[in-house]
Amino acid sequence: MIKNDASPVSFPLLNPYGHVAFQAQRADVDTVIIDGAIVKRDHQLVGVDLAKARKAIDSTIDYLRSSLGGEEWHAGMHPEMPADDKVLDNPYTYTDYRSAATREARESIFGEPGSGCS
Repeated sequence: MIKNDASPVSFPLLNPYGHVAFQAQRADVDTVIIDGAIVKRDHQLVGVDLAKARKAIDSTIDYLRSSLGGEEWHAGMHPEMPADDKVLDNPYTYTDYRSAATREARESIFGEPGSGCS
């Protein structure tokens, strides 16, 4: 069940389906019931030891850092950006594409005209 009266995007609720699909986030989930058991209530997980989970995650990160070494860990956290000509335009901007490569990639994924996909 979704509820978040404090959310700045919860109103006006003109299209409930669109709101859930495009605006709702995990903080908006008030209650979750799985197989008749409540696993989240009042925006809080029920019966979960978060401190134990965080400790296990910290241990995993410590292990990975020590196994990889500081230099490799840093490189993985800060990868080099590809050259500008290797990055596709954002297909969700409502402007023309900067290059034909973006249009071709989109057509091959979504089967748009000229892609040979159906």
